[in-house]
Amino acid sequence: MTAAPLTEARGGDAEAAAAFDEGQAAFVARDLSAAHSAFERAHRRDPRDPRFMSWYGVTLVLVERNSNLGVLLCDQALRLAGADPELLLNQARVHLALNQRERAVRAVARGLELWPDDPRLALARDALGTRRSPVLPFLSRNNPLNRALGRLRHRWQRRHGPAYELSPIALGVPAAPESGDRS
Repeated sequence: MTAAPLTEARGGDAEAAAAFDEGQAAFVARDLSAAHSAFERAHRRDPRDPRFMSWYGVTLVLVERNSNLGVLLCDQALRLAGADPELLLNQARVHLALNQRERAVRAVARGLELWPDDPRLALARDALGTRRSPVLPFLSRNNPLNRALGRLRHRWQRRHGPAYELSPIALGVPAAPESGDRS
């Protein structure tokens, strides 16, 4: 199921759809405050639409830091619409913003099980990264030798690895604010 039919199947309100489109544009432009207010308007106009509910939940967590209601709305949207790539990605965004990386990885993995060719989910998987196996698999992961060799491997791969950025920003999570002014 693609994301567009969710709104159309409900016979969505034109004003709600316009506010939702405005929110999408603001989110892509990384204007989270404008996206939040637009998604809130869309959700208030049509509170049963899963897409509006999910995106409003994402911005509640990112802008207002209302984690309880944000997670609840994302989960409820998934229950209403069923597993949908866009809704699962929003759930991953919320969990990543709350420093729940394992849950974010599970949401993306669930989406990739159902939609292995979805480019947004594949990008999210790449942005989250994967945990590498220990350098010396016969030793525990916490062994000091494995930890030291793992750090060396990580540094070497950062210097000689791919030139693309693997960060939470690819998932739409803003960078953490810097503390203090370093002039």
